[in-house]
Amino acid sequence: MKEKRVSARDILQEWDIKDFRVIDKQAISEITLGASILATGGGGDPEIGLLWTYKVLDEGKEILMVDPMEIPDEIQTASTACLGAALVLTEKPPSGGVLNLAIRRLEQYLGRPIQATIPIECGGVNSPVAYAAAGELGVPVIDVDGMNRAFPELQMTSWVTHGVHSSPTVSVDNRKNITVIDTGDDDVLAETLARRVAMAYGGISWIATYPLTGRQVKEASILNSQSIAWAAGHAVMCARQEHLDPIAELLKSLKKERDVEGFRVFRGKIVDIRREFGSETNKGFTLGQVIMEGIDEYKGQTASLDFQNEWLNLRVDGEVLCLPPDLIAILDSETGEPIRTDIMKYGYRGTIVLIPAHERMRTPKGIEMFGPRHFGYDLDYVPVETLNG
Repeated sequence: MKEKRVSARDILQEWDIKDFRVIDKQAISEITLGASILATGGGGDPEIGLLWTYKVLDEGKEILMVDPMEIPDEIQTASTACLGAALVLTEKPPSGGVLNLAIRRLEQYLGRPIQATIPIECGGVNSPVAYAAAGELGVPVIDVDGMNRAFPELQMTSWVTHGVHSSPTVSVDNRKNITVIDTGDDDVLAETLARRVAMAYGGISWIATYPLTGRQVKEASILNSQSIAWAAGHAVMCARQEHLDPIAELLKSLKKERDVEGFRVFRGKIVDIRREFGSETNKGFTLGQVIMEGIDEYKGQTASLDFQNEWLNLRVDGEVLCLPPDLIAILDSETGEPIRTDIMKYGYRGTIVLIPAHERMRTPKGIEMFGPRHFGYDLDYVPVETLNG
């Protein structure tokens, strides 16, 4: 006889948590929009994650989000995510049950149940699928992630830079192939193996990874990152309805939620694109460069952006204005919708917005692991607020 799993409410009652947020379709739409903006041009097609989460809600399953500082130290959590090239994901959407399969195998490997999900990043796919997985599993989702942006490699998280690791990682595909990756504390090797597995699967895999305890979640995560994304998405959606400037409303939201200044630095249209994706040479990444020609007050200026799934750096007329891990977003000036690296086309127009990375991403270890030199730039990291002050 199949054992009945407890619900998210049962778990929160056991933890004596009475304060939580119920995630409905409006909430997940706002969270996903905000996460897509913070995803720095990556994160994949949000429709994939949204439709998956809508289906879970339509089935009557409940999704509850809790504050990280309320959870017990000893609980077991894990992150569910998609790994691979975003453009391939658009052509190979997931089949039902892949994340459940990954979580179940991770539980089997760990020898203990997963009691909550943690989004791995802010992204159009990886944010909502953590909610969908929570709803399907009957566990809460915790208001954290490992980046408060998107990054192309598995080890590029605040978790790793604060001493916790991605292993074991379980990788599955639509045909229910399963690979368990356990490299101990070698997260770069875990990324290499996980990337090769995704390529062997056809360019995309679905993973259960970063098995963190409650204590590790609190000590190493980007705390309340989902609330930051939610507020950003809500601000932009309200701006659309009230015919306000979505960029200005986004920047106000970031000031209120994070007490950081974002920068509106360029407006232009795409005039040249170099893009390669999904090959063995590229290790499954979408790589390239885009050139934008300035319009309106920026007429006569030229912006260039490099990307590896996500935007990496920005130069305007040869002057560096942003370096990783700080965030770059190209947003539709009228709607605030992010222009992603996998969908951008010649002639697209947008406003470039720069946002400081979270302080837990700016540690010396973080700059070493995902700063400009990691991506091959002969440049030292300089904070975006210094470059644009």
